[in-house]
Amino acid sequence: MAINLTNKYLDVIEKGFERESYIKSHCKAKIDFTNAKTVKVYMLRTTPVNDYKRSGVSRYGELKDIEDTVIEYTMTQDKSFTGVVDKGDESEQSIKNKAGQWLKEQLREQVVPLADEYALNKIANYGEIATISSKLTKENIIGEIFKAKMHFDNNRVPLKGRAIFMKASMIPEIMFSKEWGLLDNLAGKQLPTGVIGKIAGFLIVEMPDCMFNENHYFTAFHESAVAFPYKINFTKIHSDPVGINGAVIEGRQLYDVFVLASKASAVYSLVNTSLKLSDPSIESSSKDAISITCSGAQVIYYTLDGSDPRFSESRKIFTTPFDGKGKVLKAVGIHTQDKFTSTVVCEQIDDE
Repeated sequence: MAINLTNKYLDVIEKGFERESYIKSHCKAKIDFTNAKTVKVYMLRTTPVNDYKRSGVSRYGELKDIEDTVIEYTMTQDKSFTGVVDKGDESEQSIKNKAGQWLKEQLREQVVPLADEYALNKIANYGEIATISSKLTKENIIGEIFKAKMHFDNNRVPLKGRAIFMKASMIPEIMFSKEWGLLDNLAGKQLPTGVIGKIAGFLIVEMPDCMFNENHYFTAFHESAVAFPYKINFTKIHSDPVGINGAVIEGRQLYDVFVLASKASAVYSLVNTSLKLSDPSIESSSKDAISITCSGAQVIYYTLDGSDPRFSESRKIFTTPFDGKGKVLKAVGIHTQDKFTSTVVCEQIDDE
């Protein structure tokens, strides 16, 4: 006999995930589930400002509908877990209670850390990636944080909702810096998981070093730039299955993290220079034989319509030379494990 616990524990688990996660509560891009594995992300499309015309029709400019740009994303992380509660002389109700307690611990110790590590790495690879050739120390760490602030300010990222996620070993460098005592400190207030204070308009969120690549120092983003959908499919108890005198608990969850293409400038990471892929190089023997190279990249994406190859549905994987005459070529190098995404390069290919 199988006891379905999904209805009982669904809200508890999803709220527990957000409470335990360092990242989830800071990801507030609007999303809607379209089915079990697909989410829609909505981005409001704006229109250009025009000079007002004092005569004729359309004096305010070309009339355009105000509408959302909707992009569908598919969640790729399909995870499961299982455990056994030996029956002994315990009642069915006792087994249910133990299952609920175990689910909470499973979430805290296994599910959330795995999801946070995945999310941190993916978010970092879809925004601005700054580099530094030296280690971060108390002498330079505040300056690097202010460079992130300057990047956000120059890209008109809203002030409210900025957060910066740092490895735990970087926090003493902040605390011992001469600037720390002069900065706004949030100590003593009720804060989300890991938040220790505020610097340069960023909430500082401390995360375990093991969730970062060794030379990945921090990642900052605005809450509206990132979606982190998490969905429980089911949790069940199977009573006395073959070979077990007791109960087998099973659970499955889907999740992923998405950086909105239109807000990628609201994501900023700092890594050691050695970790970032070099810029792609665009070469041609003729305008109809364009080649792209990027040292160390596992895959090179490119587009010919001016769209961002990190996100675009029209992107292609470079394999052989192609005709680029009269096109706006954008290219990016990707490495899925040990290196960070290259800078997106852009080149106008002549018609001639």
